[in-house]
Amino acid sequence: MSGGKASSVQIWQYITAILLIGLLGFHLLERVPWIWGVSTMDQTLTAAFVHSDYVHFGWALLLLAYVALFHGLNGVRGMLLELRQGRLYTATINALFWIVFIVFAAIATLTVAKLPAYP
Repeated sequence: MSGGKASSVQIWQYITAILLIGLLGFHLLERVPWIWGVSTMDQTLTAAFVHSDYVHFGWALLLLAYVALFHGLNGVRGMLLELRQGRLYTATINALFWIVFIVFAAIATLTVAKLPAYP
């Protein structure tokens, strides 16, 4: 019995899933109080603390947003490609995937890049 070859959709799902585990772990570590020298988790959620996270770890938040967005949209793309076959249909789904990805990635980027200074 031989195993089937994974499609490119599946391969990207595996890659982004592994990346998400690491990035989400990093994101959750930002809430562990003793790592940051505070006594409670609530203190890691203050406006000043969260703003500092954006300033210092904005790159990680953006990477998390990009990978999560890609992972989710690629999953939907894979399901839609399983529904129907055809060159035009596949091209349309792929084009929509990239359009939606680029729009939401741009929104995420602007959210972090345009972060106002903390008062």
